[in-house]
Amino acid sequence: MTGLSRRQRERQARRLSILAAAESVFARRGFSGATMEEVSRESEFGMSTLYKFFKGKRDLYFAIIDEKLSALQERLHQIVDANIPGQEALHDFLSRHLQFFEENINFFRIYIREKFGLADEPKEELSERIRARIAGYLEYAESALERWMREGHLGGGDARAKALALLSTVDAYLCRWLSESKENIGSPQRRASFILSIFSGSEDTAPAGAG
Repeated sequence: MTGLSRRQRERQARRLSILAAAESVFARRGFSGATMEEVSRESEFGMSTLYKFFKGKRDLYFAIIDEKLSALQERLHQIVDANIPGQEALHDFLSRHLQFFEENINFFRIYIREKFGLADEPKEELSERIRARIAGYLEYAESALERWMREGHLGGGDARAKALALLSTVDAYLCRWLSESKENIGSPQRRASFILSIFSGSEDTAPAGAG
């Protein structure tokens, strides 16, 4: 928010507070079960304030998905653009993906339901926008992973299929992280190393909770 006036900073802070409250409500209640009234209570802003920032529930829901995926993509883009060895880039890419979702647990619950079509269906037009946004992110992530694997950092075989499998494995670890004691799962960095060891066939096959 550097360079913004005080009024602009305050407006941005209110908007972020509304998004955070809505993220919690949608994660807990799903799209259909959530209401703007509940977001109002959770955020401690009046209904009129909510509608100054968002047209309604659908607009708010899509804003969460769009802005969180943009933030994740920006974090990963720093690795894609960095001039670092491919194996190290692969590890950093996976660990940052894991870390982002662990820092945004409510968003992960929303994301995983939408990614696998488990969410209660909102209006069809919104469903298409959400699917397109998630598909756009996945295409970006898969392309980055595929590029490094084509350089031979995880052996031979179908690089595209391996990229898809890597991301699916990351999702599985995140789901496990949600359901189990956090200290038994290990750090994002340790889990990224373990996942890569599986795909590379290396000897580093210590349990993910080992560090």
